[in-house]
Amino acid sequence: MDQSKNRARVLIVDDVPDTVEIIKKLLEYEGYEAFTAYTGEEGVKIALKEDLDVVVMDINLPGIDGNEALRQIHSKNPDQAVIVLTAYATVDNAIQALKDGAVDFIRKPFENDHLVFVIQKCVEKTRILQEKRKLEEEIRRLSITDDLTGLYNHRRFFTTLQTELTRAKRQKHSLALLMFDLDNFKEYNDLYGHLEGDKVLKKIGRIVVQSIRNNVDTGYRYGGDEFAIILIGVDLHKSLDIAERLRSSIEKAELGSITVSIGLAEYEGDMDSETFVKAADDALYLAKSSGGNRVQTINASVQAQEAHASEPF
Repeated sequence: MDQSKNRARVLIVDDVPDTVEIIKKLLEYEGYEAFTAYTGEEGVKIALKEDLDVVVMDINLPGIDGNEALRQIHSKNPDQAVIVLTAYATVDNAIQALKDGAVDFIRKPFENDHLVFVIQKCVEKTRILQEKRKLEEEIRRLSITDDLTGLYNHRRFFTTLQTELTRAKRQKHSLALLMFDLDNFKEYNDLYGHLEGDKVLKKIGRIVVQSIRNNVDTGYRYGGDEFAIILIGVDLHKSLDIAERLRSSIEKAELGSITVSIGLAEYEGDMDSETFVKAADDALYLAKSSGGNRVQTINASVQAQEAHASEPF
């Protein structure tokens, strides 16, 4: 394991080279990785570029002062820990810096041991906060993600769908919904067992991710062997192309007898989420009852259009 990755990273911002050098040597002796800057502008630039644990910054700096540099850093990264250094004559400015989000201030001239102690405590608090944020993010991710496939889950589907319906109504852009399930999946499970069935579901999840646009469209495990995809800003014909590509990719994935039946619905202005899902679900039922391994759509404008008519397995 690379121990350097665990070293605390501290930026020192001061216009007095001797002060910068003293603090830098103190921190490096304690095992920290130290960055240096001599102006407020330079300090802001480094603070926003590097992943830092703490910024130690003088109030009096050429160009923008420490208070303005603090405000600029916090406007981009509100969680960045900043300790301000101040001479006796600028304690009022240090208090203002605390109001602006600094975590502590140290008066000049400072005692070396006191400076290191304050920085160490600040680093510890920063690391605890980082771990807390990571844990919160992981809990949030798990609450909206299907463990098996890595796709979003059923609950997330309805939240996102309502958001996208509202946006589509407001911005008047196109929106499509794919609902699909696996043909012959029960028979596959009965023949090969549930562990092999789970492998198939994982593979389907990967194919879904590969078939849609990253950070635009979203894929979901709707339940069991049923899946959903929300397609944003594409018309019916483009959606049919995407659906057919998905169907074909799964057919070619060497999953035994497993293929997919896909129902496609295009958003129309009077639809709510329930109507939209029902339209896609009705299309899926038609695809399934027509033999499977095909894409089907039911819309007010396009009735029972079949995008693929290959013979099912």
